[in-house]
Amino acid sequence: MEFRGLAHDTTEAPLPLSVEDEPFLLREGEQAEFSPLEEQVIDLARRERLGSLQAPGRIERFLSFVFGLNIGGRALADERLESLRRAVVVTRHRHHMPDVQAAELRVAGFSLPQIRLIELRAIAA
Repeated sequence: MEFRGLAHDTTEAPLPLSVEDEPFLLREGEQAEFSPLEEQVIDLARRERLGSLQAPGRIERFLSFVFGLNIGGRALADERLESLRRAVVVTRHRHHMPDVQAAELRVAGFSLPQIRLIELRAIAA
């Protein structure tokens, strides 16, 4: 039995994308713009650890109680910005945006071009 057309041709390997390629990733007529606050959340979330998405443990809560720190207040107050932060952190560390995060961004009101751009910016960091 012969399999034709199923072999992957390595001569036409896709080039890695960069942030400079952003305009080429959007289809004609699509716009992906963010407010200055959203841009700031994206930039800050690119520096966060994956552990910042978890609730603080017992030791962390104890130390915050003893020393009066506010370690437990990691989540952003705005749900839309918090879903953006979570998506960027997860995408940055996993090198792709999981479907759960993309769906969460859609529910939060982000458009598909914005979600594509969020993924590109998170991975390119």
